[in-house]
Amino acid sequence: MALALPRHREQLRSLKDHRLDDLLEAYALAAKALDSLLQEVPRREELVREYQDICLDLQTEVVALLPQLEKQHRL
Repeated sequence: MALALPRHREQLRSLKDHRLDDLLEAYALAAKALDSLLQEVPRREELVREYQDICLDLQTEVVALLPQLEKQHRL
């Protein structure tokens, strides 16, 4: 995820929270599945798009969660 969200790398490395861990784990699994799908011949484009969307949705969820975690971390 740090490669996909370079502006948030430091936050991703420094913040610890089970919700973030769960999202990062889900992203890792989805990204791995996407990589496998991209290697297939013939390519299953509908499934590739679905996993691309899943990865983007998880990135969006992480970006939305980071400010909440930053606020909690400061308290």
